[in-house]
Amino acid sequence: MASKEPKRRDWGETAALLAGLALYMGLQNRYIFGGSLLNLALGVILAVMCALSIFWTIAGDRKLTRTITTIAGAVFGLNILASTIQVVLMIVNHGESIDGARLIETALFIWVSNIIMFAVVYRWSEQDFAFPNNEGSPKPIAFLDCVYLSFTTSTAFSATDAPPLTTRARMYTILEAAISLMTISVVAARAVNILK
Repeated sequence: MASKEPKRRDWGETAALLAGLALYMGLQNRYIFGGSLLNLALGVILAVMCALSIFWTIAGDRKLTRTITTIAGAVFGLNILASTIQVVLMIVNHGESIDGARLIETALFIWVSNIIMFAVVYRWSEQDFAFPNNEGSPKPIAFLDCVYLSFTTSTAFSATDAPPLTTRARMYTILEAAISLMTISVVAARAVNILK
């Protein structure tokens, strides 16, 4: 009788979710979208999602882990988009009354969160990218490959070594690069100018 193969546990998305939660709760001085009550509610939702993700990862159920990280990624993504739009509008409308240090903290939160969120997104759709692989190697794509792709897309504003193969993947990279470009060129630049 053949022995049953153990379930493979992949902690990548769960670890990214925990890092995102730590960032979300750790950078409390940033400009937040929707006020402190909404911020607290989103923090609780992310904490619950982290707990569920850890549980299902330990249980070895990739499908449920992926479902949980998808929901958490959507919540996180909406927060990132709303924060980016809010901060850009604040700079345009109230540029003289903005706190530079707080703005830098907000830009850091948006930029790092953007990398974390899109690393999870790229993991969900890894087949849509041409990840380099050793010829004939059956080695699967690791989550850190997706983190690398997300980091390079966020810093170089384009996918460097894993070009997108589908329209959906191209739209993901456009969205990530656009958020990063706004964060670096508008928010961070304005913060540095205020602090001079």
